[in-house]
Amino acid sequence: MIERQETINFTHVPQSKGIGTGTRWILGVGIVIIFCIGGAVVRLSGYNHVWPAEQSMRMNLGQMPK
Repeated sequence: MIERQETINFTHVPQSKGIGTGTRWILGVGIVIIFCIGGAVVRLSGYNHVWPAEQSMRMNLGQMPK
């Protein structure tokens, strides 16, 4: 049965326990993964690119190959 509380104590404010340990670990690992992917993108950005254009393959796109 639900009983009515006559007095409500507003002198104590509940305190947050903050972010949990598991959440901190997941956040940290996620940030590390983001930087690893970014580093891989920067490191592999020149893969299979030939510059300057004089050394790149020239193909006439207006004719069909024989």
